Amino acid sequence: MSKPPYPLVPGPFEKSWLERNARWKIALGCLTVMGLVCAFVVGLLLLVETGFRRSEVYKQALERAEQSSEVRELVGVPVVAGIATGSIHLKDDSGYADLSIPISGAKGKGVIRLVAVKNGGPWQFRTLQATIGGRGESIDLLAVQPAEREF
Repeated sequence: MSKPPYPLVPGPFEKSWLERNARWKIALGCLTVMGLVCAFVVGLLLLVETGFRRSEVYKQALERAEQSSEVRELVGVPVVAGIATGSIHLKDDSGYADLSIPISGAKGKGVIRLVAVKNGGPWQFRTLQATIGGRGESIDLLAVQPAEREF
């Protein structure tokens, strides 16, 4: 007679680490949920920030700040934009933008503040100014003429 391929009496069943430490299920579950919520929030913030950075009004404001000799002198070159806050509302060919864009450079930090409207044509800035840290007065960026763009 041949020997069976399995034992006639099964060995003791070994529990997994998670089954032996059942209290960790709650902690690991909470950490998983918190991680997913954090990932969702970070993804949402990245999506909004990418939308701001791709908008024409954001690009125009940053371009004017980079062209301003006062901003370049006080902040330094290159002018690096931080995470913008505010809102941009677009509907068809019209829109409204109200943004604050933190900027920094080798010499200092500041904030670009803009309010702009769009009515079927290009963006029209109502307010476009840079406030550089420590200075009481703002730099009027409306006076800076944008560079000609090649299409």
